Order: sequence, then C-alpha cells, then structure tokens
Amino acid sequence: MKTHRMLVWMVPLGCAAWLGACGGEQPAPQCTVGRGDHAVRYTLKTGTGACAGKTAEIVGAQAFRVPGSGVPPTLTLKPKPLADNEGKDADPAHSVLASGNFTTEYPGQDGTCVVPGLSEARQTVSPEPGTTVELSYRWSNLSIQGQAAIPGTQWTAQLEYSEGDCTATYEAVGVFPAIKCERQETGPDGKPVTVRDPRVCKQPRPGLSMDPAFPIACDGATNLCVLDGQPPILVP
Repeated sequence: MKTHRMLVWMVPLGCAAWLGACGGEQPAPQCTVGRGDHAVRYTLKTGTGACAGKTAEIVGAQAFRVPGSGVPPTLTLKPKPLADNEGKDADPAHSVLASGNFTTEYPGQDGTCVVPGLSEARQTVSPEPGTTVELSYRWSNLSIQGQAAIPGTQWTAQLEYSEGDCTATYEAVGVFPAIKCERQETGPDGKPVTVRDPRVCKQPRPGLSMDPAFPIACDGATNLCVLDGQPPILVP
C-alpha cells in the first residue's frame, strides 16, 4: 500500500471521547476537516458494471485557510486510487486532487460545514501491466460535522464515479482517521500473516487512534474501519 503519498495525520484524539470537557458552552471551531486519510464507506445509488462495486476506500483530506482573513477555507480530497498513481505516472493534464470552497468560515446552526461542489479529480491508471483505465471522481454536497465534539471527523457527500465508460453514483460517509481492522500474527510456517480483527478499530495506538466515542464497523471487502451509522453519531 502506497501510504507515503497520502496526507499524514499525527494529532491527538478528538474531544468526542471526553464529552464532559466539550460541552455545549464551548464555541464552535472553524470549519475544517481532519488532516490526513479518511475511511469512506460507499452506498451505491445508481449504476452497474465495474464502477458500481465500491464499498469503502481511503481518501486523503485537508483544509486550507488564510489566517485572519475571514474567508471560508478550501477543502481538498485525494482518493487513494489516484494518489497511488501520483508522481512519474501521473497525467499532467489532470489532477489527483478535488478542491472546493466551504460556504462559511464557521459551522451553521445545524453544526455542519458545507462544500457544495469540488473540481473533478481524474487520472489514467494501470490496474494491471499493459492495461490502462481512466478514473474520475466528482464530489458534491459535502456536509462535514463541525461541532466541538467531532470537528471535521465525520462527513457525508455524493460521489459520481467513472471508470472507463462506466459511471455510478454513491452516497459517501467518511470518518477520520483511516484505520485497517487487521493485525499481524505468526502462521503455521512461522511467517507473519495478516488477520482480520474488528477489535483493532478501537484499540489505542501512538499518534493514530479512532475516537472511542465513534460507532465503528469493519468493512468486509477492504478491512477498513468505517463509521457505523449516519453523522453526527456517537456511541450512546
């Protein structure tokens, strides 16, 4: 997995795990998004064929702002299938990044930050030696949670995804950070093997842990720890 090309997250857990310290009296943070890799769960809305089989994947995210300007920040998304093609293999005519502007600097009355639409992210990739296919991501209607308890760590969006001449639409639900529900153990031959283990999603780890207040499920196709429900959602 070429994770070195994705955005990196190295900040502490969000304060959802300490809701007593993040009460309603706290002022809302500025609109933002968790900086780094998000695990995005997909629900197919329309489409058939090769482009209609997504269940979950990693999408890098980052927000850019001009401090003190009062101007809403800009959101960028980088889907991992395109990020893996970044560098010498990238098509300079297209971008692996999708970008769009937040409508406000601070969350609305419903506690969300909105990005109505983003530019297209597109690349020609080689899924197998000697073959190429063009992938396209068109994101719209992003609604990112901006409450003090979960600032920029849960979100929903609509995605129009194209793979060659096939197009499908999805509902996307993102959670930050992206973690695999996998662990390593020793196999019968003494060599390390990867084992699927949903418990890994909630295990604390240095620098990169899922907030324990988030309900999480292990996606069966990708072994990604995805949000189990619709934002905003916390464990009762």
